[in-house]
Amino acid sequence: MRILSIIKIFPMPGKRKELLDILHSVKGPTQAINGCLDCHICEENGDERTIVYFEHWQSWEVFIRHIRSALYDRVLGAMELSQKEPEVCFYEVATMKGIELIDAIRNPSQ
Repeated sequence: MRILSIIKIFPMPGKRKELLDILHSVKGPTQAINGCLDCHICEENGDERTIVYFEHWQSWEVFIRHIRSALYDRVLGAMELSQKEPEVCFYEVATMKGIELIDAIRNPSQ
């Protein structure tokens, strides 16, 4: 079972750069962890200019170990720079499909 972590952070005024600096400092070391499949930082446009931090993990075991780590303390520190409560979601992913799903749906006769 793969794990997808999605954290939406709403930066306090004047804290956006600090928040992004923290997340960027975590991204590389997180991606280097055995069991991390991916890690991304996205910036949304709009009034709140939300920052979305994604992690994709091979298993609960490695994800839980990561959450208990000093590295994850920095993610928690970034979350403290949110002007309202961050939205935190963890998903268990049983199956994943790629572009072949789009092709199968759009071209069912092939």
